[in-house]
Amino acid sequence: YILFQLIPLPPFIVEWLSPNAFQIHHTTSELTNTSSWMTITVNQKATLSEFFRYATYTLFYILTVQLLSKKGILQATVITITVFGGLLAFSSILQFYLTEDMVLWFRHSPRNSMVVGPYVNHNHYAGLMEMIFPIVLGLFLFYRPRIKNTSLIKGIAEILSQEKANIHILIGTSALLIIISIFVSLSRGAMISTFLSLILFTFLLLKRKISKGNTTLIIGVIMLTVLSIGWFGWDQIFERFAKLKNAQGIIYEYRLDFWKDTKEIIRQYPITGSGTGTFSHIYPLHRSLKSGHFLTHAHNDYLELLAEGGMIAFTLAASFLLSLFYKTYKVFTRRRDAFSIYLYMGCITAMVSLLIHSFTDFNLHIGANGLWFFFVAGIAVSAANTGIRKQSMETRLLPVSSLTKKSCAMIIASLISIFIIGYTLSNLIGNFYYSNIKNFEMSTKTPPNILKKIEKVADLSSRFDPFHADYPFMIANTSWFLKNNEKSKSKFIESLYLNPLNSMHLSRFATYLAQHGDANRAKIAFEKSVIYEKTNAEYTFQYAAWLFKKNQLDLGIKYMTKTLILNEKYFDQVLTAMIVSGISDEDMQLAIPELPGPSIEYAKYLSSTGFMEDAMIKYLDALDLIEDLENQSNFIEEGQSKQIRSYYAKIYIFFMEHNDLKNAMHVAEKAEAALPLDAGFKVALGDLYFRQGIIYKAQEKYGHALLLDPGNKWALEMMKKINP
Repeated sequence: YILFQLIPLPPFIVEWLSPNAFQIHHTTSELTNTSSWMTITVNQKATLSEFFRYATYTLFYILTVQLLSKKGILQATVITITVFGGLLAFSSILQFYLTEDMVLWFRHSPRNSMVVGPYVNHNHYAGLMEMIFPIVLGLFLFYRPRIKNTSLIKGIAEILSQEKANIHILIGTSALLIIISIFVSLSRGAMISTFLSLILFTFLLLKRKISKGNTTLIIGVIMLTVLSIGWFGWDQIFERFAKLKNAQGIIYEYRLDFWKDTKEIIRQYPITGSGTGTFSHIYPLHRSLKSGHFLTHAHNDYLELLAEGGMIAFTLAASFLLSLFYKTYKVFTRRRDAFSIYLYMGCITAMVSLLIHSFTDFNLHIGANGLWFFFVAGIAVSAANTGIRKQSMETRLLPVSSLTKKSCAMIIASLISIFIIGYTLSNLIGNFYYSNIKNFEMSTKTPPNILKKIEKVADLSSRFDPFHADYPFMIANTSWFLKNNEKSKSKFIESLYLNPLNSMHLSRFATYLAQHGDANRAKIAFEKSVIYEKTNAEYTFQYAAWLFKKNQLDLGIKYMTKTLILNEKYFDQVLTAMIVSGISDEDMQLAIPELPGPSIEYAKYLSSTGFMEDAMIKYLDALDLIEDLENQSNFIEEGQSKQIRSYYAKIYIFFMEHNDLKNAMHVAEKAEAALPLDAGFKVALGDLYFRQGIIYKAQEKYGHALLLDPGNKWALEMMKKINP
């Protein structure tokens, strides 16, 4: 089905299957003056990469089932998993507490990451461990020493004297380390899914009624886990769950906004999806959050599958899982071998655990975890079907008797493997060459010989990776600077064909078209660059600036206003553009949105141009706008309080510079009420009271500031001045 999404089809078929995908491709055809067949996917490279990823998962699953049909390999594999899991958990716990930002003890992690073990994302580490833990737990129960009814001391002595007691203890230690590391990782989704998977494991255990002592052992594992985590500290875990509430005490998570936007994508592409792997490309078109962050996944594997593959892909994936669970469970209910029973329960529990976690994360899109999931699925099939006892048949799976079928399967698997290796290597080589030039900033002053070298490297990258849109885009820009307009145009067209939703490519091509007198197509390209990434202020500003040049002032002002709504940091650029375009003061004022940031900056502009009374009114109006933002339930979050503080500080400084103590006092009081834990505004109030001779009030405010910030030098100095 993924390959089907990649096949070019006649436009009328794409329009019938996916009207929105058709519209995107049709717009590209209009812009480039080309006509060709269309694909269902909106990004060919992303979908091709996903095909090879899913193909790898499939081959890994098939290989696992084939190899583990032999009991010796199956048993050795499970023991290896147990040892690996225990060692990785132990190493990860030590690394988590002994280093701050190091991956595997030696490599610095990216900013804003939460490193655990070999993962820069703690949720994905926990996703791996929640798949390993149930398997190790099953093995722990299988190796449980059998003792007769006796006293506690005699029972312990009998356990320790048994031949496999050391194995049981080692496996138990590994299981304990693994589950502790899940909680230490502070992944909320993993903690919940692990707890729910333990319930499922206990249910399966009771269903088979193998041994009465197993329930006691599981309770023992849970109690030991609770005690061990208590040694590390429960405070961090409680604090992690407390972060689900925002400043207003309402349960709020960014994922909820991601999911709402993803549902909109699903609504637009219900049957076929936008193309497997295209979430990061289609999401900006539907994003509602104003954010500079680049979202690559929906943080919900099910919603992402529906968005990218539609109901067709979701049905296919669900059919595979339901078929696997149903078929293996039927065999499991008839098995009598304890090892197979415990292993099957562990594998099914591990899969269900990750499937539960997938409601709040994207573990299946992480290559390592995706492979582990299909590996565990293969072990589940083997556990249900592989014979362990000497008298049992080797496997209950039906052999493929046809030589033709075997040969075809071998050829297909070999070809896919060759293509996967070839595709990956070519991508790596292309990226290696491109990494040397991708951050190079070109301009009209760049020497031609440098431009030619960049063009040559980009062309080489494109040869190795012909589906990557950035490479022809780089060539288009270098050719443009080298005055090779025909080549530049053809490469712009190529980049848009490969990635029609890239707003940067569209905006640049629009500028190219505008310079070459094609205003109609330039307008379409500018408009689409804004639509396809509707929360990015850069593209709205570029479109607005072009509209000013075309003397479409009313529409230009509208987009300048939108630019400031999206990002107030563009104020200076917007103001300059409006002044240069001759926008009147009245229209300019109307263009400023009712938001504190732009209003404060406009007040600053009025002050600098001599309109002091207007500036004062605008500053005071901004106070009301700040309060409006504070009253919005989801606005004040971590980091945004700093922005609110800066708003108050700018207004306060203005009135202090103009010796308007009354309004300065008014601003400081409002700031103190909005930010009661901010020592700075308490010091500011103290200074104001001191200047007015109200000493007891000044002393009170300085005292409050020192309670919040005992090291505040100015507050300490003023307290000494008041009380020598």
